[in-house]
Amino acid sequence: MTNLTVYRFTLNNRANEQQVLSFYNEEEDLLETMDNYCSHIHMNAQGYIDGQGKYRTFCLSNRQSKDYSSRIISGYIASAYTGEYGKIQDRKTSTIKYDILKADLFSKDFFYLIHVPKNSKYGFFIFQKKENHGVKLVFERTFNSFMRSKGVSNYSLDLKQAPARYLISNYLKFGKLKEFRLIGAETKSTFESMYMSVGREDRVVKLNRNSDNEAVKNILIKLFDNFSQESKISFMNYGEFDEIAFLINYNGSSKTFYIRDREKIRANVNVTTMVDFVDGEATYESLIKVCLELINSAA
Repeated sequence: MTNLTVYRFTLNNRANEQQVLSFYNEEEDLLETMDNYCSHIHMNAQGYIDGQGKYRTFCLSNRQSKDYSSRIISGYIASAYTGEYGKIQDRKTSTIKYDILKADLFSKDFFYLIHVPKNSKYGFFIFQKKENHGVKLVFERTFNSFMRSKGVSNYSLDLKQAPARYLISNYLKFGKLKEFRLIGAETKSTFESMYMSVGREDRVVKLNRNSDNEAVKNILIKLFDNFSQESKISFMNYGEFDEIAFLINYNGSSKTFYIRDREKIRANVNVTTMVDFVDGEATYESLIKVCLELINSAA
């Protein structure tokens, strides 16, 4: 299975004002800055400790490719981490060729693409999702560190999930509602009313087979399409809430949607049927093609 994760990024100054990417800092083009950053990361692997205490490295496995006409940079990331035991075995004889020790770096290469449009405040970073190999935070951190090392400390890169419109549309149109969560209900028990308030209540409603799933889903979709940041979200006869999340299953996978904070919606896309394969791996050219299609849909 080949999955891609889509992020949209902005370049913000200290006043949190978004910059035109192709003309920031009065004269600089972020496409060139990204190209220089990739060259730096290719030659200088970045080591760090993750939240679980594992040592990790982040770099590019090969020299990046830049297409100025399409304003994209692409290639392969090399991500590695320690803390795994295992063995490398011969495929035919099953004899052990190498023992993987806890201190060894377990490495994987995976595809990435950066798009910096002309005269726009929004760019895109897409990478091939691999289990146990996160990229977003280390990419953000190392790029901002690279900017500071070059004497440009007034700007910072900010990445947010950017799910494609057609992906959202397919889930909402064809998917089946499984449950919804009412977040931030202000309820008080008799005990709380007499003595103290102990906080807010989140309520999860799971729909069974006999429920009118489609009717409830249509109400949630209407809220999703028309919500305009009111202080509270009214929902049926349940009351008013700070947020409503709902889980929809489509084509064997589930995705959680949020009425208020859409940036929480995960932007992972299964593109297995959209790419070409050679020896079991998605080809570089087909990955670039599908990334550009996703960008057009998410822009």
